[in-house]
Order: sequence, then structure tokens, then C-alpha cells
Amino acid sequence: MADSQLSSKSNGTNETSTGLNHAHRRAHAPVVAVSLLQPRVAVALGIPKRWHHTLTACRLLSIVPPFCWGLRYALRFLVADLSRPPSDPRSSDLRLTETALAMIWCFASAYLAFFFTDCLMSRWLINYTPQATVVRLLTINCAFAYLTSWIVFLAGGSHNPGLLLLAWILIATILTLCYHFTQRKIKIRKETFASISAFSIASFISMVALLLHSHSTRDAYQNVPLVALTKRVGQIAGHILFRVLGITKESDGL
Repeated sequence: MADSQLSSKSNGTNETSTGLNHAHRRAHAPVVAVSLLQPRVAVALGIPKRWHHTLTACRLLSIVPPFCWGLRYALRFLVADLSRPPSDPRSSDLRLTETALAMIWCFASAYLAFFFTDCLMSRWLINYTPQATVVRLLTINCAFAYLTSWIVFLAGGSHNPGLLLLAWILIATILTLCYHFTQRKIKIRKETFASISAFSIASFISMVALLLHSHSTRDAYQNVPLVALTKRVGQIAGHILFRVLGITKESDGL
């Protein structure tokens, strides 16, 4: 009877010590630090660190086409419109609105292109070696740059901000469809909500901006009470701001 009690106590002590050892190991387990731009799948799969910077650089190449064939043209239109006196204020305001929206869609396309490339990289790292993944990433980035340049050229986006806006809306739509098609084929969790949010936010801003411009250029809306009240509030706020800052028409030439 005493032997059985001693054996049960020793077993309990061994189990307790084993549990403490496991807890100690878990507490001192190495934590892998992953930055925002570091490929998480590469870290999870144990890819050597010497490939991390190469994979990150290949992912970042996906945002080059929106800046080369989108933001560059938009900035050129913006500088040209701001540097010359407008012959038609309404037409000038429309060009500025289209240029600003084109820039928004360029940033949205860059965001979508990065997520699309990241999704492909995750899939390729699971099935192929890092060398083969790098070759595939460079290939898809070259194809994206080539197709982007042709879409902008065929749409005439390099000559008109309105056509540039249409070109980048089309590119963003294609990227969103490609991302969701690729995401369905991959067996790991990805941030699908991020791509939907980028496209939805850009669409909402475009709709609101174009509606505001459309209504602001109509003379029939000048007599609407809400419009008149808003203008009056703006005039009062401007007058108060001038008084606070000490700005006067006579001394400052306003």
C-alpha cells in the first residue's frame, strides 16, 4: 500500500516536472520577427534569409508600372494645368478633378498589384524553389509592365487626364479580378478584404468627386437653399478667419 502511494506520488512529480519543462521551452521559444515588407510565407517555410531581400525586391517591382505610366502622366497634367491661365474655368476644374482621380486609381492599382504579386509569390514558394519563384516574379512583373504600357497607350491616357482615368480604372478592375481568381486557387489565408476595400474606396471617391463637379457647374443649383446656406457659411467663416489673422483687403491687396 505504501509502495503504491510512493509510486503514484513519483509519477505525479514526474508529470509536473515534464509540464514545467514544456512550459519553460514554450516561454523560451524563439520568436520570428516579421516586418511589413518581409515575406511571411518565406519565414514560415524556413526559406534562407539570403533570399528574403530578393523576394521583397521582386514584390516591390509590381508597384513600378503605376508610377511610370500613371503617376508620371498625372503629375505632368497637374503641373501643366496649374502653370497656365485657364481659358474655361469649368473645363479646367474638370481636368483637375480627373487628374486627381487618376492619381487615386494609380495608387489603388499599385496596392492591388502588390497584393496580387504577394499572393502568387506565396503559392510559388510552397510549390517551387526560391530560384524558380524569383524567375516567375520577374516574369509576371515584366508582363504587368508591358500590358500596362499598352493599355495606357491604346486608351490615349498620355494625352488626356480623362482617358488616363479610364485606363487606370480598367487596370485596377483587371488586377482585382486576377487577385480573386488567384486567391481561390491558393490554400493559404490571404487578406481578401484589403483588395475589396482598395477598389471600393477608389470607386466611392470617384463617384462623389464627379457628382460634386457635375452639380457645381449647373446654374440651376445656385438657388437651392442648401447651396446658398453653404456658400453663406463659407463666406462668414472666411471673414472670421481674415479677422483672426489680421488680413485686410487694403493692406494685403485682396
